Amino acid sequence: MLNNAHSGQQIACTLPEHTKPASRIAFTLKSTAASLLLAASAQNAIAASEPAAKEHDVAGVPFLFSSEDWGTAFGGAGIIKGIGQPQASLFGTAIASSNGSALIYTGLHNVIIPGLDQMLVSVNALYGDYKQSSYYLPGNPEFGAEQPGSNDSSKENFVTTSSVEQRYAARFKYILPIAEGRNGALASLKQDALGNAAAGKEWNPLTSGISSFEVQPFYESQELEEFSPDSADRAAGIKFILDYDNRNSSQLPTRGSQTTFTYTKDWGSENRADWATWEFEFSKFINLGSNEYLDQQVIAFNAWIADTPTWNDTTNVNGVEEYKRPPSFAGVSLGGWDKLRGYNTDRFYGRSAVSYSLEFRAIPHWQPLEDLPIIGPLYDIPWWQWTLFIDAGRVADDFDLGELHSDMKYSVGGGIRFKVEGVTVRTEIASSKEDNQLRIFINQPF
Repeated sequence: MLNNAHSGQQIACTLPEHTKPASRIAFTLKSTAASLLLAASAQNAIAASEPAAKEHDVAGVPFLFSSEDWGTAFGGAGIIKGIGQPQASLFGTAIASSNGSALIYTGLHNVIIPGLDQMLVSVNALYGDYKQSSYYLPGNPEFGAEQPGSNDSSKENFVTTSSVEQRYAARFKYILPIAEGRNGALASLKQDALGNAAAGKEWNPLTSGISSFEVQPFYESQELEEFSPDSADRAAGIKFILDYDNRNSSQLPTRGSQTTFTYTKDWGSENRADWATWEFEFSKFINLGSNEYLDQQVIAFNAWIADTPTWNDTTNVNGVEEYKRPPSFAGVSLGGWDKLRGYNTDRFYGRSAVSYSLEFRAIPHWQPLEDLPIIGPLYDIPWWQWTLFIDAGRVADDFDLGELHSDMKYSVGGGIRFKVEGVTVRTEIASSKEDNQLRIFINQPF
Protein backbone atom coordinates (compact mmCIF):
# COMPACT_ATOMS: atom_id res chain seq x y z
CA MET A 1 0.00 0.00 0.00
CA LEU A 2 1.31 3.42 -0.93
CA ASN A 3 1.94 5.82 1.94
CA ASN A 4 0.88 9.30 0.81
CA ALA A 5 2.90 12.11 2.40
CA HIS A 6 -0.31 14.15 2.53
CA SER A 7 -1.95 11.90 5.09
CA GLY A 8 -3.35 13.32 8.30
CA GLN A 9 -0.45 12.00 10.31
CA GLN A 10 2.18 13.48 8.12
CA ILE A 11 1.58 16.97 6.87
CA ALA A 12 1.32 20.38 8.42
CA CYS A 13 1.87 23.99 7.56
CA THR A 14 5.12 25.69 8.31
CA LEU A 15 4.78 29.01 10.11
CA PRO A 16 0.98 28.62 10.41
CA GLU A 17 -1.43 31.46 11.07
CA HIS A 18 -2.26 30.11 14.54
CA THR A 19 -5.66 31.71 14.24
CA LYS A 20 -8.76 29.76 13.43
CA PRO A 21 -9.13 29.65 9.62
CA ALA A 22 -12.89 30.10 9.87
CA SER A 23 -12.62 33.42 11.64
CA ARG A 24 -13.98 36.41 9.77
CA ILE A 25 -10.87 38.53 10.28
CA ALA A 26 -7.78 36.34 10.63
CA PHE A 27 -5.17 38.40 12.46
CA THR A 28 -1.92 36.56 11.84
CA LEU A 29 -0.29 35.14 14.92
CA LYS A 30 3.08 36.33 13.87
CA SER A 31 1.77 39.81 13.32
CA THR A 32 3.62 42.82 14.61
CA ALA A 33 7.33 42.24 15.08
CA ALA A 34 7.11 38.43 15.21
CA SER A 35 6.11 38.00 11.59
CA LEU A 36 8.60 40.66 10.60
CA LEU A 37 11.47 38.68 12.02
CA LEU A 38 10.45 35.30 10.69
CA ALA A 39 10.20 36.68 7.21
CA ALA A 40 13.77 37.89 7.23
CA SER A 41 15.24 34.44 6.82
CA ALA A 42 12.88 33.45 4.04
CA GLN A 43 12.93 36.63 2.04
CA ASN A 44 16.33 38.11 2.77
CA ALA A 45 14.82 41.31 4.07
CA ILE A 46 17.91 42.10 6.11
CA ALA A 47 20.04 42.03 3.01
CA ALA A 48 18.25 45.14 1.88
CA SER A 49 18.84 47.15 5.04
CA GLU A 50 21.57 49.77 5.06
CA PRO A 51 24.86 48.99 6.80
CA ALA A 52 25.10 50.56 10.24
CA ALA A 53 26.23 54.16 10.20
CA LYS A 54 28.04 53.64 13.49
CA GLU A 55 29.77 50.70 15.13
CA HIS A 56 26.50 49.26 16.41
CA ASP A 57 22.99 50.37 15.51
CA VAL A 58 20.38 48.90 17.88
CA ALA A 59 16.60 49.04 17.60
CA GLY A 60 13.87 47.13 19.41
CA VAL A 61 10.17 47.06 20.05
CA PRO A 62 7.91 45.33 22.61
CA PHE A 63 4.49 44.13 21.48
CA LEU A 64 1.24 42.77 22.86
CA PHE A 65 -1.50 40.94 20.94
CA SER A 66 -4.42 38.63 21.47
CA SER A 67 -5.84 35.79 19.37
CA GLU A 68 -8.16 32.83 19.83
CA ASP A 69 -5.34 30.31 19.57
CA TRP A 70 -2.78 32.18 21.69
CA GLY A 71 -4.82 34.04 24.25
CA THR A 72 -2.91 37.12 25.35
CA ALA A 73 0.71 37.17 24.21
CA PHE A 74 3.61 39.44 24.99
CA GLY A 75 7.03 39.61 23.41
CA GLY A 76 9.86 41.69 22.12
CA ALA A 77 11.86 42.00 18.94
CA GLY A 78 15.11 43.65 18.09
CA ILE A 79 17.90 44.12 15.61
CA ILE A 80 21.59 44.93 16.01
CA LYS A 81 23.20 46.21 12.82
CA GLY A 82 26.94 46.35 12.39
CA ILE A 83 27.61 43.38 14.65
CA GLY A 84 31.22 42.41 13.93
CA GLN A 85 31.01 43.78 10.38
CA PRO A 86 29.24 46.91 9.06
CA GLN A 87 26.82 44.94 6.89
CA ALA A 88 26.07 42.13 9.39
CA SER A 89 22.82 42.08 11.37
CA LEU A 90 21.55 40.06 14.31
CA PHE A 91 17.78 39.75 14.37
CA GLY A 92 15.67 38.10 17.06
CA THR A 93 12.35 37.81 18.82
CA ALA A 94 10.73 35.97 21.73
CA ILE A 95 7.03 35.53 22.52
CA ALA A 96 5.17 33.94 25.42
CA SER A 97 1.42 33.66 25.85
CA SER A 98 -1.19 33.12 28.55
CA ASN A 99 -1.99 29.60 27.30
CA GLY A 100 1.63 28.42 27.41
CA SER A 101 2.53 28.90 23.75
CA ALA A 102 5.99 30.26 23.04
CA LEU A 103 8.21 31.17 20.11
CA ILE A 104 11.90 32.02 19.81
CA TYR A 105 13.63 33.15 16.62
CA THR A 106 17.15 34.38 15.94
CA GLY A 107 19.07 35.06 12.77
CA LEU A 108 22.55 36.31 11.90
CA HIS A 109 22.61 37.76 8.40
CA ASN A 110 25.11 38.88 5.76
CA VAL A 111 28.41 37.85 7.31
CA ILE A 112 31.39 38.02 4.95
CA ILE A 113 34.07 35.40 5.61
CA PRO A 114 37.58 36.91 5.30
CA GLY A 115 39.08 36.06 1.92
CA LEU A 116 35.66 35.31 0.38
CA ASP A 117 34.60 38.78 -0.68
CA GLN A 118 31.91 37.51 -3.08
CA MET A 119 30.13 35.40 -0.43
CA LEU A 120 27.40 36.29 2.07
CA VAL A 121 26.61 33.85 4.89
CA SER A 122 23.47 33.84 7.04
CA VAL A 123 22.09 31.44 9.64
CA ASN A 124 18.74 31.37 11.40
CA ALA A 125 16.81 29.23 13.87
CA LEU A 126 13.17 29.02 14.90
CA TYR A 127 11.56 27.07 17.75
CA GLY A 128 7.84 27.24 18.41
CA ASP A 129 5.67 25.44 20.97
CA TYR A 130 2.02 26.07 20.07
CA LYS A 131 -0.76 24.87 22.37
CA GLN A 132 -3.52 25.39 19.80
CA SER A 133 -2.89 25.54 16.06
CA SER A 134 -5.06 24.99 13.01
CA TYR A 135 -3.83 22.90 10.06
CA TYR A 136 -5.37 21.87 6.76
CA LEU A 137 -4.91 18.13 7.38
CA PRO A 138 -7.09 15.04 7.03
CA GLY A 139 -8.77 14.12 10.28
CA ASN A 140 -11.84 16.34 10.43
CA PRO A 141 -14.71 13.81 10.71
CA GLU A 142 -17.18 16.17 9.04
CA PHE A 143 -15.44 15.92 5.64
CA GLY A 144 -14.83 12.21 5.16
CA ALA A 145 -12.55 11.49 2.20
CA GLU A 146 -12.24 15.10 0.97
CA GLN A 147 -8.59 16.05 0.61
CA PRO A 148 -7.90 19.18 2.68
CA GLY A 149 -5.75 21.79 0.98
CA SER A 150 -6.88 20.82 -2.52
CA ASN A 151 -8.25 23.44 -4.88
CA ASP A 152 -11.87 22.34 -4.26
CA SER A 153 -11.58 21.68 -0.52
CA SER A 154 -13.75 23.39 2.07
CA LYS A 155 -12.28 26.19 4.17
CA GLU A 156 -13.67 24.39 7.23
CA ASN A 157 -11.73 21.19 6.49
CA PHE A 158 -8.97 21.65 9.05
CA VAL A 159 -7.91 20.16 12.36
CA THR A 160 -6.79 21.93 15.51
CA THR A 161 -4.09 20.54 17.78
CA SER A 162 -0.95 21.46 19.69
CA SER A 163 2.41 21.29 17.95
CA VAL A 164 6.13 21.83 18.26
CA GLU A 165 7.92 23.26 15.23
CA GLN A 166 11.61 23.69 14.53
CA ARG A 167 13.27 25.31 11.57
CA TYR A 168 17.00 25.76 10.98
CA ALA A 169 18.74 27.01 7.86
CA ALA A 170 22.02 28.40 6.59
CA ARG A 171 22.45 30.54 3.49
CA PHE A 172 25.62 30.69 1.41
CA LYS A 173 25.06 33.31 -1.27
CA TYR A 174 27.77 33.75 -3.89
CA ILE A 175 27.61 37.01 -5.85
CA LEU A 176 28.83 36.30 -9.36
CA PRO A 177 31.72 38.66 -10.26
CA ILE A 178 29.98 40.07 -13.35
CA ALA A 179 28.09 43.27 -14.08
CA GLU A 180 27.17 45.05 -10.81
CA GLY A 181 28.48 42.13 -8.74
CA ARG A 182 32.08 42.51 -9.86
CA ASN A 183 32.95 44.73 -6.87
CA GLY A 184 32.08 42.10 -4.29
CA ALA A 185 29.27 41.18 -1.94
CA LEU A 186 29.54 44.27 0.26
CA ALA A 187 29.21 46.63 -2.69
CA SER A 188 26.22 44.69 -3.95
CA LEU A 189 24.51 45.02 -0.55
CA LYS A 190 24.97 48.78 -0.50
CA GLN A 191 23.64 49.03 -4.04
CA ASP A 192 20.71 46.81 -3.10
CA ALA A 193 19.80 49.03 -0.14
CA LEU A 194 20.48 52.47 -1.58
CA GLY A 195 19.37 51.79 -5.14
CA ASN A 196 21.14 51.82 -8.48
CA ALA A 197 20.05 54.37 -11.06
CA ALA A 198 21.74 52.44 -13.87
CA ALA A 199 20.02 49.10 -13.22
CA GLY A 200 16.94 47.94 -15.09
CA LYS A 201 17.63 49.66 -18.38
CA GLU A 202 18.54 46.41 -20.13
CA TRP A 203 18.13 42.69 -19.45
CA ASN A 204 21.68 41.38 -19.69
CA PRO A 205 23.31 39.54 -16.74
CA LEU A 206 26.76 40.22 -18.20
CA THR A 207 26.42 44.00 -18.13
CA SER A 208 23.62 44.94 -15.73
CA GLY A 209 22.18 43.86 -12.38
CA ILE A 210 23.39 41.39 -9.75
CA SER A 211 23.54 37.65 -10.40
CA SER A 212 23.95 35.18 -7.56
CA PHE A 213 24.02 31.47 -6.80
CA GLU A 214 22.83 30.39 -3.40
CA VAL A 215 23.03 27.14 -1.44
CA GLN A 216 20.67 26.75 1.53
CA PRO A 217 20.96 23.67 3.74
CA PHE A 218 17.79 23.35 5.84
CA TYR A 219 16.11 21.22 8.47
CA GLU A 220 12.44 21.50 9.41
CA SER A 221 10.35 19.40 11.76
CA GLN A 222 6.83 19.49 13.06
CA GLU A 223 5.37 17.32 15.81
CA LEU A 224 1.60 17.27 16.26
CA GLU A 225 0.24 16.00 19.56
CA GLU A 226 -2.82 14.35 18.02
CA PHE A 227 -0.85 12.43 15.39
CA SER A 228 1.92 9.86 15.63
CA PRO A 229 5.35 11.00 14.39
CA ASP A 230 6.37 9.38 11.10
CA SER A 231 8.58 9.85 8.08
CA ALA A 232 6.95 13.05 6.86
CA ASP A 233 7.02 15.11 10.04
CA ARG A 234 10.39 16.51 8.99
CA ALA A 235 12.31 17.68 5.95
CA ALA A 236 16.06 18.04 5.52
CA GLY A 237 17.87 18.95 2.34
CA ILE A 238 19.34 21.76 0.28
CA LYS A 239 17.86 24.57 -1.78
CA PHE A 240 19.83 25.69 -4.85
CA ILE A 241 18.88 29.19 -6.02
CA LEU A 242 20.00 31.00 -9.17
CA ASP A 243 18.90 34.63 -9.16
CA TYR A 244 19.26 37.58 -11.54
CA ASP A 245 18.21 40.87 -9.92
CA ASN A 246 18.06 43.76 -12.36
CA ARG A 247 15.83 46.06 -10.28
CA ASN A 248 16.99 49.59 -9.62
CA SER A 249 16.16 49.10 -5.92
CA SER A 250 15.14 46.16 -3.74
CA GLN A 251 12.82 48.14 -1.48
CA LEU A 252 11.40 50.68 -3.92
CA PRO A 253 11.88 49.27 -7.43
CA THR A 254 10.51 51.43 -10.22
CA ARG A 255 12.23 49.75 -13.14
CA GLY A 256 13.78 46.44 -14.10
CA SER A 257 13.00 42.84 -13.18
CA GLN A 258 14.03 39.88 -11.05
CA THR A 259 14.27 36.29 -12.26
CA THR A 260 14.75 33.35 -9.87
CA PHE A 261 15.00 29.59 -10.30
CA THR A 262 14.95 27.38 -7.18
CA TYR A 263 15.57 23.64 -6.97
CA THR A 264 14.96 21.93 -3.63
CA LYS A 265 16.18 18.42 -2.90
CA ASP A 266 15.61 16.23 0.15
CA TRP A 267 17.60 13.00 -0.23
CA GLY A 268 15.52 11.30 2.45
CA SER A 269 16.82 8.72 4.90
CA GLU A 270 16.14 5.15 5.96
CA ASN A 271 12.96 6.45 7.59
CA ARG A 272 12.00 9.13 5.06
CA ALA A 273 11.27 9.21 1.33
CA ASP A 274 13.34 11.47 -0.90
CA TRP A 275 11.67 14.20 -2.99
CA ALA A 276 12.41 17.25 -5.12
CA THR A 277 10.66 20.45 -6.22
CA TRP A 278 11.47 23.28 -8.60
CA GLU A 279 10.18 26.87 -8.80
CA PHE A 280 10.49 29.65 -11.38
CA GLU A 281 9.59 33.25 -10.50
CA PHE A 282 9.64 36.47 -12.50
CA SER A 283 8.86 40.02 -11.34
CA LYS A 284 8.61 43.13 -13.51
CA PHE A 285 8.32 46.82 -12.54
CA ILE A 286 7.03 49.70 -14.69
CA ASN A 287 7.42 53.37 -13.69
CA LEU A 288 4.32 55.53 -14.22
CA GLY A 289 6.01 58.72 -13.08
CA SER A 290 4.64 61.31 -10.65
CA ASN A 291 1.84 63.85 -10.48
CA GLU A 292 0.52 66.61 -8.25
CA TYR A 293 -0.31 64.25 -5.41
CA LEU A 294 1.99 61.27 -5.89
CA ASP A 295 5.78 61.34 -5.90
CA GLN A 296 6.05 57.83 -7.31
CA GLN A 297 3.71 55.44 -9.16
CA VAL A 298 4.69 51.90 -10.12
CA ILE A 299 2.98 48.88 -11.64
CA ALA A 300 4.50 45.67 -10.20
CA PHE A 301 3.81 42.22 -11.67
CA ASN A 302 4.82 38.78 -10.39
CA ALA A 303 4.45 35.30 -11.92
CA TRP A 304 5.42 32.04 -10.19
CA ILE A 305 5.16 28.39 -11.18
CA ALA A 306 6.27 25.31 -9.23
CA ASP A 307 6.20 21.55 -9.55
CA THR A 308 7.15 18.37 -7.68
CA PRO A 309 8.60 16.09 -10.39
CA THR A 310 8.94 13.14 -7.99
CA TRP A 311 5.25 13.29 -7.01
CA ASN A 312 4.18 9.99 -8.59
CA ASP A 313 7.47 8.13 -8.01
CA THR A 314 7.71 5.65 -5.16
CA THR A 315 10.40 4.22 -2.92
CA ASN A 316 10.62 1.58 -0.21
CA VAL A 317 10.84 2.95 3.34
CA ASN A 318 10.96 0.36 6.10
CA GLY A 319 9.19 -2.18 3.91
CA VAL A 320 6.43 0.19 2.81
CA GLU A 321 6.10 1.77 -0.63
CA GLU A 322 5.87 5.54 -0.18
CA TYR A 323 5.34 8.36 -2.63
CA LYS A 324 8.27 10.73 -3.05
CA ARG A 325 6.28 13.74 -1.88
CA PRO A 326 7.27 16.47 0.57
CA PRO A 327 5.21 17.31 3.64
CA SER A 328 3.06 20.33 2.90
CA PHE A 329 5.16 22.65 5.06
CA ALA A 330 8.10 22.02 2.72
CA GLY A 331 6.30 21.52 -0.59
CA VAL A 332 4.32 23.55 -3.12
CA SER A 333 1.59 25.66 -1.55
CA LEU A 334 -0.46 28.84 -1.92
CA GLY A 335 -2.00 31.24 0.56
CA GLY A 336 -0.34 33.49 3.09
CA TRP A 337 1.93 36.49 3.06
CA ASP A 338 2.99 36.63 -0.60
CA LYS A 339 0.70 34.47 -2.76
CA LEU A 340 -3.12 34.44 -2.63
CA ARG A 341 -2.97 36.82 0.32
CA GLY A 342 -6.72 36.61 0.97
CA TYR A 343 -6.33 33.01 2.17
CA ASN A 344 -4.70 31.45 5.22
CA THR A 345 -1.05 30.43 5.05
CA ASP A 346 -0.61 27.17 3.10
CA ARG A 347 -4.37 27.02 2.56
CA PHE A 348 -3.81 25.11 -0.71
CA TYR A 349 -1.07 22.57 -1.48
CA GLY A 350 -0.36 19.88 -4.05
CA ARG A 351 2.05 18.70 -6.68
CA SER A 352 2.15 21.93 -8.70
CA ALA A 353 0.93 25.51 -8.59
CA VAL A 354 0.81 28.81 -10.44
CA SER A 355 0.48 32.27 -8.94
CA TYR A 356 0.10 35.77 -10.38
CA SER A 357 0.07 39.13 -8.61
CA LEU A 358 -0.50 42.65 -9.94
CA GLU A 359 0.11 45.69 -7.73
CA PHE A 360 -0.24 49.45 -7.99
CA ARG A 361 2.28 51.11 -5.66
CA ALA A 362 2.27 54.85 -4.94
CA ILE A 363 4.26 57.15 -2.67
CA PRO A 364 2.39 60.38 -1.84
CA HIS A 365 4.12 63.72 -1.45
CA TRP A 366 2.45 63.96 1.96
CA GLN A 367 4.46 62.11 4.63
CA PRO A 368 3.22 62.70 8.22
CA LEU A 369 4.80 59.68 9.94
CA GLU A 370 8.03 61.35 11.02
CA ASP A 371 6.01 64.13 12.67
CA LEU A 372 4.04 61.80 14.94
CA PRO A 373 4.65 62.75 18.60
CA ILE A 374 5.95 59.37 19.86
CA ILE A 375 6.97 57.31 16.83
CA GLY A 376 8.66 60.11 14.91
CA PRO A 377 11.44 60.89 17.41
CA LEU A 378 12.19 57.20 18.07
CA TYR A 379 12.32 55.72 14.57
CA ASP A 380 13.63 56.75 11.16
CA ILE A 381 10.67 56.54 8.73
CA PRO A 382 11.75 58.24 5.47
CA TRP A 383 8.80 57.10 3.30
CA TRP A 384 5.47 55.34 3.17
CA GLN A 385 3.78 53.66 0.21
CA TRP A 386 0.12 52.98 -0.61
CA THR A 387 -0.72 49.78 -2.47
CA LEU A 388 -3.61 48.05 -4.24
CA PHE A 389 -3.26 44.46 -5.46
CA ILE A 390 -4.98 41.45 -6.98
CA ASP A 391 -3.75 37.83 -6.76
CA ALA A 392 -4.70 34.73 -8.74
CA GLY A 393 -3.49 31.16 -8.38
CA ARG A 394 -4.27 27.47 -8.23
CA VAL A 395 -2.76 24.18 -7.06
CA ALA A 396 -3.19 20.77 -8.72
CA ASP A 397 -2.00 17.19 -8.31
CA ASP A 398 -0.84 17.09 -11.95
CA PHE A 399 1.53 19.40 -13.77
CA ASP A 400 -1.00 20.48 -16.38
CA LEU A 401 -0.99 24.13 -17.48
CA GLY A 402 -4.58 23.87 -18.64
CA GLU A 403 -5.79 22.60 -15.27
CA LEU A 404 -3.62 25.08 -13.38
CA HIS A 405 -5.29 27.96 -15.23
CA SER A 406 -8.88 26.77 -14.72
CA ASP A 407 -11.05 27.39 -11.66
CA MET A 408 -8.40 29.70 -10.18
CA LYS A 409 -8.67 31.34 -6.78
CA TYR A 410 -8.51 35.13 -6.41
CA SER A 411 -7.89 37.71 -3.72
CA VAL A 412 -7.85 41.51 -3.71
CA GLY A 413 -6.56 43.97 -1.18
CA GLY A 414 -4.61 47.05 -0.28
CA GLY A 415 -2.21 48.28 2.32
CA ILE A 416 0.39 50.71 3.55
CA ARG A 417 4.11 49.98 3.53
CA PHE A 418 6.77 52.09 5.17
CA LYS A 419 10.46 52.01 5.86
CA VAL A 420 11.46 51.78 9.53
CA GLU A 421 15.12 51.77 10.53
CA GLY A 422 16.15 50.49 7.10
CA VAL A 423 13.56 47.69 6.98
CA THR A 424 10.42 47.75 4.83
CA VAL A 425 7.32 46.96 6.89
CA ARG A 426 3.99 46.23 5.20
CA THR A 427 0.48 46.18 6.59
CA GLU A 428 -2.19 44.68 4.35
CA ILE A 429 -5.85 43.75 4.26
CA ALA A 430 -6.72 41.09 1.68
CA SER A 431 -10.10 39.56 0.87
CA SER A 432 -11.15 36.32 -0.80
CA LYS A 433 -14.31 34.23 -1.01
CA GLU A 434 -13.26 32.52 2.21
CA ASP A 435 -11.80 35.15 4.51
CA ASN A 436 -10.52 38.63 5.16
CA GLN A 437 -6.89 38.72 6.26
CA LEU A 438 -5.12 41.46 8.19
CA ARG A 439 -1.36 41.04 8.24
CA ILE A 440 1.69 42.95 9.39
CA PHE A 441 4.84 41.69 7.75
CA ILE A 442 8.27 42.61 6.46
CA ASN A 443 9.69 43.32 2.99
CA GLN A 444 7.94 43.76 -0.32
CA PRO A 445 6.11 40.59 -1.46
CA PHE A 446 8.25 40.67 -4.61
